[in-house]
Amino acid sequence: MTQSVEQRWQVRIARAREMQKRHAPAARILRFYETVLEFQESVARPADAAGTTDSPLRKQIDVEFALAKLPELLALSVESGPKGLSARAEALQRYDTARLRKPFLEATATPSAPKDEVTWFFTRACLQPIAENLQLQWAFDANYSASLCPVCFARPQLAVLRPEGEGSARWLQCSFCLREWLFRRLICPWCGEEDKEKLPHYSDPSVGAVRVEACDTCQRYLKAVDLTIDGHAVPLVDEVALSVLDVWAHEHGYTKIVPNLMGL
Repeated sequence: MTQSVEQRWQVRIARAREMQKRHAPAARILRFYETVLEFQESVARPADAAGTTDSPLRKQIDVEFALAKLPELLALSVESGPKGLSARAEALQRYDTARLRKPFLEATATPSAPKDEVTWFFTRACLQPIAENLQLQWAFDANYSASLCPVCFARPQLAVLRPEGEGSARWLQCSFCLREWLFRRLICPWCGEEDKEKLPHYSDPSVGAVRVEACDTCQRYLKAVDLTIDGHAVPLVDEVALSVLDVWAHEHGYTKIVPNLMGL
């Protein structure tokens, strides 16, 4: 059954609260993430999802609507965000509208990686709920096999292992519009490496159903949420909660394909 906009965000918010209790080292960032998810729900609910597949997704995003939501996010970040993010939010509050609009226009014009990851948080948090609503208009394409999102062409943020037959299928989730698409198990989403000996993964059963999927050829990685291990996991949230795995990956010389919204 397809979830409503409200149900989709409420599931994420509830999972963020639950994971704060289960993963004490990440509790502080998860408390702030819960606040961000609540903000994003407020953006998603009134956002117009009546898009069309005849026009690129990014061109359909109402930039002025998203920009109007930014002051609320800046205030939340000043009040309860991590130190660096709070300081940047306070600085952005002094910008004029034209200067604030620029990163929004850049994000809706191209899927290229942002130069400033901290400021990108604010733009991404405002645009993501709108983009997610719009991507639902596109039908699933079982023949699509590329590593970029089939709808907005951004890179994946995480992988999801979903039950299929006696095993599992690997899906990638877009870092911008949260679209999921089917992707081969043994291939690097960054460089296309297919040698399984060069595609190590790391997991710790004590911390749940999330693991690192890395590539020794390009030294990139992403985290995968295995729903065959924990069917109650919410990939978008569980991936943030298991930041301890990002620490392991960085210590071993890997760079994340795209950091999550919390910059992890």
